[in-house]
Amino acid sequence: MSKDDDKIPGKIDFSKFRVSISSTDLPIAEKVLLYVPTRKPSKQTFVRVHPDKQYHYDAALLKLESEEKPYLVSQSVVNAIAQDVKIVVLHLSIDRQGNIFLWPVPPIPIEGNENTWNQSQRQIAEMAKKQWVRLTSNTSIGCYEGYPAKGEIPDPTWPSLSLDEILNIAFGSSHIIDSLDHPALLKLWGAD
Repeated sequence: MSKDDDKIPGKIDFSKFRVSISSTDLPIAEKVLLYVPTRKPSKQTFVRVHPDKQYHYDAALLKLESEEKPYLVSQSVVNAIAQDVKIVVLHLSIDRQGNIFLWPVPPIPIEGNENTWNQSQRQIAEMAKKQWVRLTSNTSIGCYEGYPAKGEIPDPTWPSLSLDEILNIAFGSSHIIDSLDHPALLKLWGAD
């Protein structure tokens, strides 16, 4: 191509746009994590659980029926509302689309009878540390069932955030209860 060809109106030099497909110099974008729900996986979603115990968090949650998002309750408040909180282990989890969430899995009970729903949920969360799995309920036998993926699904790409950073995104300051005069407790007690 001659220098004069560059000056012809409507003539574009497409060699400037060619990109090497195998190039590792391309910028890599990382999704900014703005929302982390706290929920069980849906029955048609294959999920993984982070295998590192650093990403598991023993917690007390308060779920108000009028709100979608649960509250993280501090140890100093748990005893005052023990009948309304649920003790769980929050497991950092991910679905096939790369959506991060905290899966509240019931812990092994210290005393009392084991619940088959809770026991099976724990077992499936344990399976999800090593393989992609779906959690479905089977009401006829009274437990959850795990269905491992039949195909080869690549391992997940976990965010490069600490658990504290993820908890901050999930609960922020609005959904952390650390005093008895928190608006959510006043609502729970009918005092608002």
